Order: sequence, then C-alpha cells, then structure tokens
Amino acid sequence: MKRHGRTTLISACGLLALGLIGCGTAEDAFEPVEDAPPGTSQAALTVYEQAALDTANNSASCTPLGNFYWEIGNGAGPLYGFPRGSGVSATTVMPIASASKWLYAGAYVQSRGYANLTADEKKRLNFTSGYVDENTTLCGDAGTTVSDCYGPAYKNVSYRPLQNGRYFYNGGHMQKLALDDIGARKGTGVASVMDWLNARLGTTLPESDSDVAPGGGFSGSAAHYRVFLMKLLNNQYELSSKLTVDSVPAWQGGPNVSYTPWTAGQAHYGLGHWIEGETVNGVWTVTGHSSAGAFGFYPWVNAARNRYMLLARSRQLGGEGEGEKSRACAQAIHKAYALGVPQP
Repeated sequence: MKRHGRTTLISACGLLALGLIGCGTAEDAFEPVEDAPPGTSQAALTVYEQAALDTANNSASCTPLGNFYWEIGNGAGPLYGFPRGSGVSATTVMPIASASKWLYAGAYVQSRGYANLTADEKKRLNFTSGYVDENTTLCGDAGTTVSDCYGPAYKNVSYRPLQNGRYFYNGGHMQKLALDDIGARKGTGVASVMDWLNARLGTTLPESDSDVAPGGGFSGSAAHYRVFLMKLLNNQYELSSKLTVDSVPAWQGGPNVSYTPWTAGQAHYGLGHWIEGETVNGVWTVTGHSSAGAFGFYPWVNAARNRYMLLARSRQLGGEGEGEKSRACAQAIHKAYALGVPQP
C-alpha cells in the first residue's frame, strides 16, 4: 500500500479544538518545504500519521521531553512532521552537540575520499585512536581557532597509548583530526570551519564560535540537518555506502571498549556515528545509524537507507542521557508510523 507520497501539514489552531496542542501560527505547526501542498485537516491524516502523532503526544517515552519537533522523511524530503508543544519548529536553530560528529565525519571523508583514508584517520573517526579530551570545554570564545581549541587552554587533548586501539567515546579523536586538517580555521568569519564543512556537504549550517570543536560544537536546525540525511540516502556522499565500514564494538562491556555512553543494549560505532541494532533469535542485526547529541538532538537513518528520522530539542540543563531519551522517543514515533499503531 502506497502511503508516503505527500508531506502532511497540520493547522495548529485546528488541533487546539482536539486538545493536542496550543494555538499558534502555521509556521509554529510545520515549516513547509518547497512545493509543499496546502495544509490539511486532522481528518485527512492516514492511520500511520495519526499513530505517529498520538505517540509523540502521549507515549511514555516522549511526554517527559518537553517541547520538540520531529520529522520523518526519505530521499525526496519530509513525509510528515510536527512540533510537540510550542517554540520548536523545523527551522529552530539550537546546539546539536554530538550530532556534530556525523556531519564532521561526512565532510572529512568527502574531502579525502574513502579510498585515501589512512588507518590513523579511520581510528580517529571511529574513536579508537587514543586521543582523548581532558575536559569538556567547547571553545566558544570569538576568534578561537581549531588549533587554539585543541590546546591546554581549552579541550587539552592528549594521546593515551594504552587507549590506542580501544573504543573511547570522546571528541578528542576528532579534535586531533581537525587540528591536522583545518587547524587555522575559526568558528565564524573568513576561513571558518563551517565554510569548509558546508562546501563539502552541500549544506547551509550556520556559523557559531564553538564550531572549532567539530566533535560537539555545531549548531543547526532540523531543516539544516535534513539536507545531510537526504544526501546520505541519495548516495551523494562518500560516506553514503560506508555507514557500516570500520565499525567497532561500542556497548558497555563490549570487547576493547574503554568508555561508552551507550546504555541501550548492543551497538557499534562507525565513522563518526552510532550503528544501532537489535538481537532477533540470537543474531544481532543493524537497524539504523544515528548521532544523538547530549542536549537531545537526534538524527537517524534506517539500515536500508530509504528513510530518515529527526527529533530536534535542546535541554541543556537536563543532565546526562538526553540523547538517549530522544532516541527512545523517536524510535517509538517511527515504529508507530511504520505499523499504524500508537506506541505506549
């Protein structure tokens, strides 16, 4: 049954009568894409779209998250998207924290060509190089360069020989890579990190002072990030067909894993992104690829590379685990959309 041939736009005030959200502008309800059809009413939703909407609004994994925007799409663009609550739309710019890692890895592989990557470069991209941050400073001062950020005044990246070859989730690997590749670039202005990245990815992410920390300092919106995900699906990047290569165990207690924040069972780590999966009849199978940020920004593509999911929110005072909370909610929404059944 074909059910993904359009983008659904919902009127915020129309949903007010149903008690789902507060009244707002059409822009608050959904940021339309180019050539989007006119908005439709609640009655026009398919059973799949309604199940996803109900899950986002009522699921136990989503209700504690506060306001967020979520979107499901494919290589042609968004299929369905909606904000939960108010104040966050497809174009709301926010710090995306570790969702930066996937972007930087994509740009780096694009600039080098996968066939030309050295063994050391691959280890810095899959976090087994031994280069680790001593602190979590994001180097957000105006005029800071990548080289400044790398040094002892900021992230203070050091090489730990005993960690070489072991998985250690940390931005220091990418900071070392950026030092060697784009060390003089700044967060904003002439010769910025984002100018370099956008030119390679064909994106339009905005500049910010903290861009000099490529493992976690970027900012953007769902609309910015969706371009990257769509190009991944459309085989427009070197990384598109390399999402499972050079992957290493990355779950707690996994072989050669020194540190990982992953808590949801088994997972691997590829070139700048998580490889998610599930175990069925004793066999672990890849289900998708993601790069959750510490503040809750969660981008994902499925293993078949024909669908993407985005959940955009920023809860900077929420403590650890905000990325995992967003992952759980996003996966519940996607499952509801796929099955046409709201998830609890």
